[in-house]
Amino acid sequence: MLKQTDSNLKSRAATEPLTRWLISAAIDRRVLTYREIKNRLQRECDFSTIFTVNIGKVAGAVQDRILERDPEAPLLNVLVVRQDKREPGDGARPYLAKRFSSIRRLKKKDSRTRYPDLWTCVVNDAAKEVYSYRNWERLYKDIYKRAFRKPDPFSAEGKEKDGLLRGRGGEGKNHKALRLWVKKNPEGIARSFSGVRSETEVELLSGDRVDIVLYDERKTVAVEVKSNISNEADLYRGIYQCVKYRAVLCAQDDRLPVESWLVTETGLDGDLKALARKLGIKHKVVSRM
Repeated sequence: MLKQTDSNLKSRAATEPLTRWLISAAIDRRVLTYREIKNRLQRECDFSTIFTVNIGKVAGAVQDRILERDPEAPLLNVLVVRQDKREPGDGARPYLAKRFSSIRRLKKKDSRTRYPDLWTCVVNDAAKEVYSYRNWERLYKDIYKRAFRKPDPFSAEGKEKDGLLRGRGGEGKNHKALRLWVKKNPEGIARSFSGVRSETEVELLSGDRVDIVLYDERKTVAVEVKSNISNEADLYRGIYQCVKYRAVLCAQDDRLPVESWLVTETGLDGDLKALARKLGIKHKVVSRM
């Protein structure tokens, strides 16, 4: 059992797992709270009780290792946030002050509370740099001398309890074919999505999996697909799945706008079209032929 000494909190035993969790959060455009990190270090990394305030030491040690390897790398530690404001605490200030050196007010120790609007603006800019950075996996390998493996955002306990809920079960071949086609051809939804990064079966903190998430520079796009064998009830369900995914992605981190699309191989009837419009869900009929 590891105690919460400074040396242990700044050691590889704490920084390597947190680096993996934060890179995973960066890839999925979300954040991690101090409490979430504290609980995971205790549960998964054999730490004894850690005071939440000490999580900033681990986050700082992570960022120090990153900057030692690449001084120009984004500030990954800004994804470690307080539960109330969903923003980093005072421990991130020296890193932000150095990165945004032209903003003199950041040099003041009380800048977070004294200039809250400025703090939010700078933090959001730093987070956007983190989300758009494409070399996290390579940087992780350079630092820790092992390949990056994206961790499951859920604990082993949560997986066992919610496995049936989270599992895709018997995904049909038609659905799978359409899901993979959309991942490979995002421009089939809209030409503006040509070349954007796309991921499939993306895990949300709600326990859901999104068929495809598109990571455009200006927004995040959740995509639910329904193949040509989906009936009217399944299409209705698809619209409400889109509503849920959009809400959860916004809750995970709302620094970028979130859109939700329903992609089908058959058209929607008038009632379904009206429902999708009312709920702000975009729809596209595609053909894989």
